[in-house]
Amino acid sequence: MKNSLKTIALAVAFSATFAFSSFASDKEAKKTSSFGTSIYASRSGKIQVCVDKFTAGKTVIVLTDQRGNTMYKEIIGKNMDKYRKSLDVSELPDGNYHIEVYGNGEKHSHHFELSEKPAERKISFE
Repeated sequence: MKNSLKTIALAVAFSATFAFSSFASDKEAKKTSSFGTSIYASRSGKIQVCVDKFTAGKTVIVLTDQRGNTMYKEIIGKNMDKYRKSLDVSELPDGNYHIEVYGNGEKHSHHFELSEKPAERKISFE
């Protein structure tokens, strides 16, 4: 009975050690990236750009249209850790667009499409 309890306790301890060490290695892998990005559309129709930098160095944000024309470009300084920007795209024509965030040899790309629904006309009878 004592041997089986010791064996079970040893198995549980070994499993817990292995599980916690795998979480630690995941955190270390995440730290190797020089920056993280989050780009999404807000309810107001603007594009929200969020960049969290983990290393010193310049980071560049570029918005291009489907022909490769640069519509917006901004350089984030090497001393900024967090960057938040709201891009008003209401004046841009319908089409496909591409946002690239790059720096320190790393690049994150995001594609989005602008399109306007045609106005619907409703007729109701009373």
